Amino acid sequence: MAKSWLLLFCLAFLLPAASATCHPDDLRALRGLAGTLGAVARHLHSVWSGASCCDWEGVGCHGASGRVTALRLHGHGLAGPIPGASLAGLIRLEELFLGSNSFAGTLPDELFSLAGLQRLSLASNNLAGQLSSRLSDLINLTLLDLSINHFSGHLPDNVFRDLMSLEHLVAHSNGFSGSLPPSLSSLSSLRELNLRNNSLSGPISHVNFSGMPLLASVDLSTNYLNGLLPVSLADCGELRSLSLANNRLVGTIPSWIGELDHLHYLDLSNNSMIGKVPKSSTRLKGLATVVGHSPGMAFTNMPLYEKRNRRILGQQPNVISGSRNTIRSGTNNVLSGNDNTVISGNDNVVTGSNNVVSGSGNVVTERNHVVSGSDNVVSGRNNVVTGSNNVVSGRNHVVSGNNKVVTGG
Repeated sequence: MAKSWLLLFCLAFLLPAASATCHPDDLRALRGLAGTLGAVARHLHSVWSGASCCDWEGVGCHGASGRVTALRLHGHGLAGPIPGASLAGLIRLEELFLGSNSFAGTLPDELFSLAGLQRLSLASNNLAGQLSSRLSDLINLTLLDLSINHFSGHLPDNVFRDLMSLEHLVAHSNGFSGSLPPSLSSLSSLRELNLRNNSLSGPISHVNFSGMPLLASVDLSTNYLNGLLPVSLADCGELRSLSLANNRLVGTIPSWIGELDHLHYLDLSNNSMIGKVPKSSTRLKGLATVVGHSPGMAFTNMPLYEKRNRRILGQQPNVISGSRNTIRSGTNNVLSGNDNTVISGNDNVVTGSNNVVSGSGNVVTERNHVVSGSDNVVSGRNNVVTGSNNVVSGRNHVVSGNNKVVTGG
């Protein structure tokens, strides 16, 4: 008897679990969807065979009821209008991923009848037109991704008030215009807001970010937004990434930036902001990126500014490695890597290649440097040295000024 129980126990792990039985209404809807798509769905026609639709590629079902809850057809080469009538037959659908296809036209009204939909991704298609206010019917959405399409017009203000569960709103790289809808402020569950690369305009303060306490990532770059940085952003204590580059923002960088303890990425480049980077930013220990290379942006009181790797290091001396770094000012820095530029500064130690160094009292080794200033010690080869009282060794240097060549030439 004990052996029989052991055998049954082993078989339970060795035999595949029985898949859910596909609900006949969903089977009919999926077959209708493939039929509507026609020749462009040749792959689906080949793999969607039989009556066990829960085993079909891209289809997910509820284990007990057999109802289709997920349809994931990302990158299947599908084209034409989204088959709304067939999708509406999948009344228990919770996930719909149709990204990276070639769907065109507007969003079908039938799509908004899927009241249980939680995750909707239509990214990277050729969809167009304005967003329907019926989007607000999808009250259970946690993810909405409409990025990289051809949507246009205003973002309807009456949509977002009802999407209280929305965590990810991604609609970058479209043609949306007009101002930011104030109803975005009601998205209390939102963690990601990405509307970059559109034609949005008007004051960024139309949105009260205080209503989004969980917000971790904001990207509104490459639009036409104007005004001051809204103080309501200071209430987003979970904010890790803030990109507002390539807009028309004015004013100064506010001191409350230093209160965003989790901030790792900050991009305010190519705006019309002025003034100094606040000293409070040095409190942001996790900040890996500060970009502020905009007209009128002053970087005084910034001991070190790294242009391409874009790290701000708050104390001197600093140790910098990597490539394509720019030191605006500083003393006693140790710099290694390639293609670096020391704009000014004293008593720096520079190694690597292809560096541009100016100032005084710098020690420069290895090759292909451009060195100017005075009292520098230069060794290696193929360096261009100008200035006075420099000590140069190595070979193949081009030397001008009142320099002292120790060895080589």
